[in-house]
Amino acid sequence: MDTMRTQRIIELFKQKGADFHAIVCRMPQNVVMLTGYQPILGNSFCVVSLNTAGEVEIRLAVPKDEEDLVPQGVAVEVKTFAEETMDWIGTTTQAVHEPLAELLRSAKLNENAVIGYEGGYSPIATAYTQVGVAGPATLDLLHQLFLGGYLRNATPMLDELAAIKAEEELGAIRRCEEVARQGFMAARSAVHVGATEADVAAVTYAALLRAGYAATGVHHVLPHVHVMAGARAALAYRAFNLTSNATIQRGDSVMVQMEIGINGYWAELTRTFFADTISDEWRKAHQACVAAQDAALKVIRATASARTVDSAAREVMEQAGFGAAFKHGLGHGFGFQAINHAAAPILHPASNAVLRNGMVHNMEPAVYLEGKGGIRLNDNVAVRADGNEVLSSALPRNLDWLIVNG
Repeated sequence: MDTMRTQRIIELFKQKGADFHAIVCRMPQNVVMLTGYQPILGNSFCVVSLNTAGEVEIRLAVPKDEEDLVPQGVAVEVKTFAEETMDWIGTTTQAVHEPLAELLRSAKLNENAVIGYEGGYSPIATAYTQVGVAGPATLDLLHQLFLGGYLRNATPMLDELAAIKAEEELGAIRRCEEVARQGFMAARSAVHVGATEADVAAVTYAALLRAGYAATGVHHVLPHVHVMAGARAALAYRAFNLTSNATIQRGDSVMVQMEIGINGYWAELTRTFFADTISDEWRKAHQACVAAQDAALKVIRATASARTVDSAAREVMEQAGFGAAFKHGLGHGFGFQAINHAAAPILHPASNAVLRNGMVHNMEPAVYLEGKGGIRLNDNVAVRADGNEVLSSALPRNLDWLIVNG
C-alpha cells in the first residue's frame, strides 16, 4: 500500500480514538481506494485494522476467481470463497461467512469490537454513478460475527480517506487521462454533418476500449460516453446525459462527455465540438469557458476556499453575459467512481470545503442555452501545496481543434 495512504489511515484511526477497532468494506470504490485491488463482481470484503504496534493491516476475502487480481503485498492475509461449486449453490454472505470470520479472528477483533461499516448517503444503486450501500444481508452477517459488538457508520471517515489521492493513485488517474485523450481524438474524427450522436458515441467507445486495454498492466476498462448535439446539448446541465439517434446539423455544438475507468480508477472529462462552423455566440461562450478555467487555476491551491474558486470562474461567466446559463457548480472530486457530484472537494457557491494538497477535482464551466445547445469545457485538476496540476493538459481546448470540418 502507498505510504501516504497508510499514514492517512493511521491518522484517522487515531483521531477517532475508540470509535472504530476496524472497518469492514465491500463497496468496490472503497476497496480500490484502500488496497488498489479492484473487485470485479463486487462481492469482496476488505477488513482494515491497526495491530498492537499501530501498523495498518489489510485482510481480504475475495472470490476464488479474483484471487489473481489482488496486488502482491497489499494484504497481510487473503481468504477466498466460492458462491457455487459442483456440489453447492449459495449466496455471497453464506459463502464468505467462515473466511471472513477467520480473518476477523486473525485480526484479533473479538465480539465486543466496534466495527465501522459503509452506510452511504444514497437510497439507490446504479452501475453508472456507483452509488449505494451494503445491503441488510451484509449488516446481518456482521451482527452474526460480532455478537454483542457495535456497528457504526464509517462513511465520513472513508470519504475523508478518498478525498486525498496518493501519488500512485494520481499515476493511475493520469493513465485514464491519456486513454480519454485518445477517445476524444476518435470522437473528433466521427463528428460531421449527417452523423448521429450514436455514431460518435460508438466510435468513441471503441477507441477507449482499444486504448485502455493496450496500456500496460490493465485488466479492466469501463467507459461511459454521452453525446448530445444541437438543442439537446442545452439539457446537459442535468445530473446525467443521454445519447440519442439525433442527427448532427451544420453549426451544432456537439458535447461529448466521458468517464473512463481503468482497474477501478477514473477520469471524467468533456469537450464540445462544432460541426463545420461556429456562430459568434458560441465562439464567445467558448472564450468565456476558457477564461473561467484560467481564472480558477489562478486560485486553486491547498488552503484555498472551494467557494472562492467557484466564484473566480463564475465572475468571468457573468461578465461575459453567461452567468444565468452556467447552471451548476464549477466542479467536484473524482477518482474512485465514474461520477459523484458529492465527492470532495465540491466547488460550488454554497460550498464550505477547503482545498487540500492531494485532492483532485474536475473544473467544468459551461453555457446552456435553451433551444440552441450547450458547451462545456471539463478538465481535471490536482491540488498542490503551492498551486495545481492540470491532469488533462494534453487534451486540446482551442477552437482550431474543436471546430471540425468534414
